[in-house]
Amino acid sequence: MAVWQFVIDLVPASSALVAGVSAARMSREQLDEIYLDFSSADTEALFARLDTLLLEKKSWSSSLRIWGDEETDDIQVWFDGPNIESIQFRLNVADLSLPLVGGICDLACHFDCILATREGAIVQPNREAVMRTIMQSRAMRYVRDPQRFLEEAIRLDREGA
Repeated sequence: MAVWQFVIDLVPASSALVAGVSAARMSREQLDEIYLDFSSADTEALFARLDTLLLEKKSWSSSLRIWGDEETDDIQVWFDGPNIESIQFRLNVADLSLPLVGGICDLACHFDCILATREGAIVQPNREAVMRTIMQSRAMRYVRDPQRFLEEAIRLDREGA
């Protein structure tokens, strides 16, 4: 993952409920334990939708399918055997594609999913919520002012934070 990429995962909406209430945040461990339970028909529909968002490219792993370019915008679908283990979207915030953001939101809604940041924030799949989250992300802070971002990272590293 490049520092200019905003990363978000597809998560079933039912998995982001705590005592029947939608969670605002989940731990990385909780998110990593979520199983994407796509039927074979849903899997085919998912791949067809991904094909409309970005072009599929040859993967370096038999457990991974990739759409897009790993240096800019891409979608990674990881497998555990025949089952989908995770779906990750990586967006280049230096050249943000609003149609791609919209397509990701539409896809998430179609499959009754929400989105989760790598830090565990739960994001509802609508363009405004996703854009607000992107605008507040580390990737966007880097793109806006790379020198300040790196200076702050060095300072925090020295302080042990």
